[in-house]
Amino acid sequence: MAENNEKKTNEKEKSPTPIEAYLELPAFLVMVSSSVEVYHKETMGYLLGIKGENKFSVRYAIPFQTVERGLTHATIDMDRVGRINEILRELSAGLELIGDFHSHTQFGDSPATVIPSNADLMSSMPGKLNIICAVNQKRRKSKWQESARKNIIGSVGDYHIEIGGYYVAEAGFNEKYQRVIIKCSAITGLEEK
Repeated sequence: MAENNEKKTNEKEKSPTPIEAYLELPAFLVMVSSSVEVYHKETMGYLLGIKGENKFSVRYAIPFQTVERGLTHATIDMDRVGRINEILRELSAGLELIGDFHSHTQFGDSPATVIPSNADLMSSMPGKLNIICAVNQKRRKSKWQESARKNIIGSVGDYHIEIGGYYVAEAGFNEKYQRVIIKCSAITGLEEK
């Protein structure tokens, strides 16, 4: 009997299987450039690619152009989302909608982070990849690399960028989320010459 209870406790303590997202260069470039373009406001868009077992291959990021932007939010008209979804269904050539991305931006002395807010968790697409591109003023130049937290970090121009991801089974206020390991060998493999 004690053995069964110990087995149940150990099963509960097991951490979930890690989820990984592999960013291809076009997706990375679009997320970073669209986030920096509207710096001090947020951007958002869709991620297209292929979803596997606990893995995402992100081929393209498609930013929404007519987003209502603010310092701490980005929202889009649902009629426009419907039009975009219709186009993607017809033209995505074997790729699927695998998630979305949005940016967080530095606000005064408060740095942007890749931690999802409650508003992010409420609007997350359950079962999909959710990526946050945090944009802050650069203090010093840093090469692109995978951080100890398994995010992509680096600097470009006047900005320090951190790209992190999360996954939720269900959207909701204070919903638990699982961090996603982000990889982009096309950018972290670059060396200055």
